[in-house]
Amino acid sequence: MSSIHPAAPEMALTNRLRRPLRDMLALLPQLPTTETGVPDYAEADADLLVSLAESAELVLQIIHDGVSSIGLLNALTAQRIADGELRAEHIVAVGRLQVELGEALAYAYALAVACRRHTADYIARGTGSTGQRQPGGRCT
Repeated sequence: MSSIHPAAPEMALTNRLRRPLRDMLALLPQLPTTETGVPDYAEADADLLVSLAESAELVLQIIHDGVSSIGLLNALTAQRIADGELRAEHIVAVGRLQVELGEALAYAYALAVACRRHTADYIARGTGSTGQRQPGGRCT
């Protein structure tokens, strides 16, 4: 098989790929905190909160889909583990990864909800809309 991945080489350019986890981690240090270290969403720039919410929501989708896929693959390899073809330690490591991804999922969800709550009435600069979808698929 002599295929070249990705199928469209221009898709591999870093300026064309969206990396929501990287984006979220890069934006988090810009989020102001209270004296106790809790994020201070009320003092944060609204554009920062919108960007964090968008990244966190994409992270949610990616982690959810990935954990579901890992579960399916685990089910498909159960017999190979029972037969001794695969070591159980590998599945334990994948299970631990799933636990950590679950924790990240919960954090990303809480972050997205908090950011959206604090920008519910925000109108993005220069757009005249909030950029958030309303029931029926329209953006306001």
